[in-house]
Amino acid sequence: MKESTKIFYGWWIVIALMAVSGSALALTITTFNIYLNAFTKEVGLSATQFALCSTIINITVMLFSPKVGKILQQHTKKALLIFLTGFCLSYAAFSMVTHVVALYVVAALFGFFSTGLTFIPPNILVNRWFIEKKGLAMSIALSGSAFFGMLLSKYITYCIQYFGFTFAYQTVAAMMFVGGVLLISILIKDSPESMGLKALGADLTHSKLEVSSKSKLTLVDIDPKVLKKKPFFWSMLAAQFLVGFVGGGIVLQLPVYLQNTFGMQQAASFLVISLGIMIFAKIILGWLYDKFGCLVTTSAVAVSVLLTCIPFMFTTSSQMWGLGLMGVMFWGVGNCIGTVTPAVIASKTYGPNHYGEVYGICLRFQTLGIALGVPAISMIATATHSFTFVWIICSIFTVLLFGLYAYGLHGSQKYRTPIYKTSYLSMTGNANTIAIASEAKS
Repeated sequence: MKESTKIFYGWWIVIALMAVSGSALALTITTFNIYLNAFTKEVGLSATQFALCSTIINITVMLFSPKVGKILQQHTKKALLIFLTGFCLSYAAFSMVTHVVALYVVAALFGFFSTGLTFIPPNILVNRWFIEKKGLAMSIALSGSAFFGMLLSKYITYCIQYFGFTFAYQTVAAMMFVGGVLLISILIKDSPESMGLKALGADLTHSKLEVSSKSKLTLVDIDPKVLKKKPFFWSMLAAQFLVGFVGGGIVLQLPVYLQNTFGMQQAASFLVISLGIMIFAKIILGWLYDKFGCLVTTSAVAVSVLLTCIPFMFTTSSQMWGLGLMGVMFWGVGNCIGTVTPAVIASKTYGPNHYGEVYGICLRFQTLGIALGVPAISMIATATHSFTFVWIICSIFTVLLFGLYAYGLHGSQKYRTPIYKTSYLSMTGNANTIAIASEAKS
């Protein structure tokens, strides 16, 4: 394929990632608890025992994400196929669980394989294929979680109602496997150079890099062992932890809050509205990150989270549906604090040589935040018999995480350098030498 092709091949990579990683994210987060009532009733376990699966999945992701990132960095396509196979087999295995111990073993395996199929592949491949329009490409790749979340939630609910949860688990796993193998085998390519292409924007000259006034096309390309000694990196990791705490906590507890406040039917309508907005918000935010940079766009996302929490603080009855509608609409944008924001900021901060491992470390802190945030928010709501204090805490943490990101982005500037040439061996295990330019707005 020649470089003059009208549609840059990297966009096909993005479409494949949107389907594969988007479906994996939807099955791991958005739709996971749909099975709760049917599963616990059939198997004879409590809701608390089933809910612990999410904690086990998050802990597994936290433990293995740096190693998985390193593996995907070196053997991207082969590793994707292996993780896809394990993901689908472990997802189908939920249908055969008859004991709580088996449930937790399957959850741990599912968590491990989901690590290599959800957030890390889009980060590695988009960072490798795009220099210009990186934010837009990343956001499109991650937007699949909302779109496929809507489709799969309807399909899974229908299957549970008419055929049982076993049929739902097994058919979803089969469809995911067949579709994923086809997309990865046909569309995914490890790098532009493997096709005789260059990353989008790789033709930027040295002078353009130096005179660019709107963006600094430079990245922090430091070995993780050295990076761990830099204060700015720990500031970014602290922000990543709060992203998980706030974003993950709200995502998993929002349905409970909406049902308790507005009833099940109204809550379902609100959630559909939020997901619909989220699909478009993710794509628009990617463009905004490319256009205005990390700091300005992240501030807009943080404000959206605040405008989610503040209306909910003052909502005291189901009659105040206007405030509830305002909150869920802003959450359609604010939800991106846990998906688009950390992914784009990382891709515009860290260089290609160690990106898989570095992003794995970032994901570890985000997952730790989710693992602690979900039960913490639940316990606060239970102890106070109200979500009001929850929204206050989330507002405070949102302001704090933005401050930590701002400090980290500012502190990273002195470590950023233009990257023109790097060894392909360090990125994918191939000995070829390639030319790479990478950008990071701040």
